[in-house]
Amino acid sequence: MRWIATLVTTLMSLSLCGQTQPSPVSQNHFPITAQLIAQALQARGMQVTDQQVSLLANVVATEPRPALDILAVEPLSDSRLEKHPQARTIVKLACHVAATCLPFYATVIGLSESIGNETSSFMAARSAESTMLIPKPAVTMRAGAHATLVMDDARSHIQIAVISLENGSAGRTIHVASPDHKQVYLAEVVNANLLKRSY
Repeated sequence: MRWIATLVTTLMSLSLCGQTQPSPVSQNHFPITAQLIAQALQARGMQVTDQQVSLLANVVATEPRPALDILAVEPLSDSRLEKHPQARTIVKLACHVAATCLPFYATVIGLSESIGNETSSFMAARSAESTMLIPKPAVTMRAGAHATLVMDDARSHIQIAVISLENGSAGRTIHVASPDHKQVYLAEVVNANLLKRSY
């Protein structure tokens, strides 16, 4: 009897010790909630409540309320989830600061196709905007233009007449040919009538 009582007392004390010491994982990681995901979607113009959002797995971050980026929004076919008759959408998200959490997926019930299309259009528009911001170099020499090719080295200087075989901006290397098209050269465009290369 005394041995059993000692064993029970020991087990109880171990159990209490385990309860008083918090897990280091809970101290350093914070769960990403459906509410946080819904807020990220709302910020992108989607009318979503946290009741419509479900996570495919438990996701944690290194800070309590990280900023989330939406990476992709795609409709989920009903055949994969027959028990859910409502339209479902799968959303790929990631923390804005990459080290805060790993990329993850969530599903949203009842997110209309038009919203998904708006999101796709938004992403396409942003891509087009970024492309438009990059200035396209002006064409300095047109294909078919007659020009002079200057070839230099330490001992000689040669000039020959050539015809441009492609459009090119200043500083770009293009193909040019001799007037009889028997010789083809790669040369750098200087201006509308002049190219240079070494030999």
